[in-house]
Amino acid sequence: MRRWMIVALAIALAGCGTTAATTTTTEPAQTTVTQAPPSTAEPTSASTTTTTEPPPEQVVYLMVNEVGNDFRPGPFLVPVARDTGTDDLVGALTTLLSGATEEEMQMTPAMSSAIPDGTKLLGVDVAGGVATIDFSKTFEESGGSFAAIASLAQVVYTATRFDDVDCVRFELDGAPITTFSAEGIELNGPQCRDDYMDLVPMIFVDEPAYGGELGNPAQLTGVAAVFEATFQAAITDADGVIIAQPPYLMTSEGQGWGTFDVTIDYDVDEPQWGSLIVWEDSAKDGSQINIREYRVWLTPAP
Repeated sequence: MRRWMIVALAIALAGCGTTAATTTTTEPAQTTVTQAPPSTAEPTSASTTTTTEPPPEQVVYLMVNEVGNDFRPGPFLVPVARDTGTDDLVGALTTLLSGATEEEMQMTPAMSSAIPDGTKLLGVDVAGGVATIDFSKTFEESGGSFAAIASLAQVVYTATRFDDVDCVRFELDGAPITTFSAEGIELNGPQCRDDYMDLVPMIFVDEPAYGGELGNPAQLTGVAAVFEATFQAAITDADGVIIAQPPYLMTSEGQGWGTFDVTIDYDVDEPQWGSLIVWEDSAKDGSQINIREYRVWLTPAP
């Protein structure tokens, strides 16, 4: 698989021979990015296979073994496009319980699921923005506090991907729970996304999902906590060559967590797999930090 250093080299070469596409609000960057990130932060690499098959549209949330820092060590949540066979919450949760695929587990960094094998979905009911989800008792046998919290987070993020779900109330074998697993995790009422922000990377692209369609122009939405509300992004094609790199992107908050909803134009001749890469330039030394790479489906502009 292609390592980030190769992508960084492609970015550097792009400054010599490829014009970066603009966002809807800024001019293209003319500078190059030449410094590779730390070797402990290796994002997943996109396949170079070209196909005419569109990616799946449903999304589940797995854990990816990204390396963070001493305060936020990871793993972190990642949205992953999957073919659930349906467009409803039951289908998404059933697919989530199947865990990571063999290919996903062998990626660099590897993806995984904290939800215990053998967990069964017993019921789903949505009312007033709250999804009451009933699992078998196996669900709380993940082992260890991090795994227990991660399993809850995966379900909450997967369920709240649906417009009519804001939070999740958990049940085990039909009984509501207020304390989860042997770790004694307290569940005070319905669980929402904000309850699991510790499992979100510093730059969290929620759309597009990994393995999903980028769209053209690309629209990126998510949350980030970056210095002075600024982060960077690049789009590479199936050969790893940069085809778009705006000078910077902005979140809604200069301190703490802010949202972003940005658009990036790019140009490809035919549908293909590529990569969306986001990162932050360190205020300390200018190095690339908080890197995340998504394998995405690129399409020509309409």
